[in-house]
Amino acid sequence: MKNQESTFEGINQTTIFYQTWTPDDPKGLVMIIHGYGEHSGRYMNVVNTLVPEGYTIWALDHRGHGRSAGRRCHVNRFSDYLEDVAIFEKIARDTHPELPVHIVGHSMGSLIANHYVASRTKQNYRSLTLSGTGAATGPAIKGVTKLISSLLSVVFPTLSIPSGLDPNFISYDKKVVEAYINDPLVENKITTRLGHELMASLPGMIPSAARLKTPTMMQIGSEDESFHPDSWDSLFEAIAVEDKVFRKYEGCRHEVYNEIKKDLPLNDLKDWINRHN
Repeated sequence: MKNQESTFEGINQTTIFYQTWTPDDPKGLVMIIHGYGEHSGRYMNVVNTLVPEGYTIWALDHRGHGRSAGRRCHVNRFSDYLEDVAIFEKIARDTHPELPVHIVGHSMGSLIANHYVASRTKQNYRSLTLSGTGAATGPAIKGVTKLISSLLSVVFPTLSIPSGLDPNFISYDKKVVEAYINDPLVENKITTRLGHELMASLPGMIPSAARLKTPTMMQIGSEDESFHPDSWDSLFEAIAVEDKVFRKYEGCRHEVYNEIKKDLPLNDLKDWINRHN
């Protein structure tokens, strides 16, 4: 497995970091779209599951996240993320023009992935996986954060406020939580504009799902509090394509790939992508 790091110029001349992990003779390409406050380097369990299966993994750090440029955890418009992903996808496809493409989006990345794939004129993807997803906020997202973001996003869009997220919401694995807390690239604040843009993107999850033509799998921890449980079923029902799967993992929190019981979600991801490659 060969790991390479590079950058590209996203929209508004923002430098976006990305990295790839590639086997000797790849049979498919998987793009990972990470969640709020984190970065591409937190997906090694996925990398170590899929690269031995013959997939090259491509993962970017969103603007304002990880090693990419931009004000920390800030975005002018939610669509900025989609435009960055479009540039990133072109680089990946130009590098591996012969490979079928799969997309995996987690949490905020699942919002980006769902809106992004649905917006493509030609959905030229073999599969889409939405992890830790939903269409309405759950109890982990504090009401005060939503209120402040809504009130101040226009007047003070770059004002940084605490996210209010308890790090324990991600996993029952204490080592994962400890690593998350001590990771210098993980952010625990959010600007009012990003908070507002994320809230504004949620109502569009259902209409976007209704435009999907790509085989789609949802993977949810039964104890994930980031999205409201009622919205899981609503989102899944809205997915228009017939080839769709909903996997719920008992005793798991938000990051099913980083849980104590991670083997089943990772194997399901591997089997899903292999079946559609």
